[in-house]
Amino acid sequence: MAFRRPLKLTAANHLQEMSDAEINALRDYARYLYGTSPSVDLSHVANSGNLDAISDTRKSAGAYQSFTTRYPTEAETAEPGTVTTTYDRITQSSDGTTDPGDPNSVEYPAYYDGGNIRAMTQIDFWDTIIYPAIDTLTNGSDQPGTYRIHTSSSLSGHTLISSSPVFSDTRANVGAYSAGSIPEALDQPTTVTNYYLFRTNSGSQPAFTTPVKVRSDGNLSVYSSSGIQSTIRDNIKYVAEHVTGSRIRYRINGAGNNRGSGMTDTRLNGSGNYQTRFVNADDYRAQEFPDGTAVAISTYYLRIYQV
Repeated sequence: MAFRRPLKLTAANHLQEMSDAEINALRDYARYLYGTSPSVDLSHVANSGNLDAISDTRKSAGAYQSFTTRYPTEAETAEPGTVTTTYDRITQSSDGTTDPGDPNSVEYPAYYDGGNIRAMTQIDFWDTIIYPAIDTLTNGSDQPGTYRIHTSSSLSGHTLISSSPVFSDTRANVGAYSAGSIPEALDQPTTVTNYYLFRTNSGSQPAFTTPVKVRSDGNLSVYSSSGIQSTIRDNIKYVAEHVTGSRIRYRINGAGNNRGSGMTDTRLNGSGNYQTRFVNADDYRAQEFPDGTAVAISTYYLRIYQV
């Protein structure tokens, strides 16, 4: 259970250990394959998603007050309230992959063990190729098959999961309130920013050198294209879903690396804009509207981590 240096076949048909660059290229290929069919997925749902719920808050007007002989004072007029909307629109799921195993003890690349040539064990292969690839997938950068948040519904190199946002930051629309319309509707919001869920595309397949394997008859051969593809793909998908310490998971806030834009809830910080309206000699009205400067209340991050 250790790092092993795979063998390759040179142009002169000699066996040679792969360089660090060639091993890194195999890890790049593993990330590419994971991106074409990730085993840990995020989806958009209308409600009741299984990632933590997040909240958008905004100010609303207070209820209006009216007297027949005078204006209600500011103290007699209801203060602005707070409207809270809960978003739980992201669900995490897994593919249900199965362990590809090592049924013939020769499924994985060959390496030099002293003067002998042996096939890697499955754990050797994970240590050499799969675990380092997953470490990169979860480093917080745009990696194939991983998910992120963005503030518009298009993003180059990514696939939009849903045209409906997973979070919207709203604030009171102060321009919608006027003294001449008292009583104003209490809640008159405007959307400041929508936040959308994306998956990072795999892009073009990276170039790599195909390693040598031990055949069941004891001879050596270079993997076929489909053989190396299925060996790498099946193992990285399985490890990312099932193997403790290297399982890819997502959460809102908590430990992990940020994926894309932080989803910020902003709100006006004023104490209320007291306004009056004279209707007639028997109807003096007052109402407090939202006011103030927008301030950040909470910021929520989609985070990727290993568990």
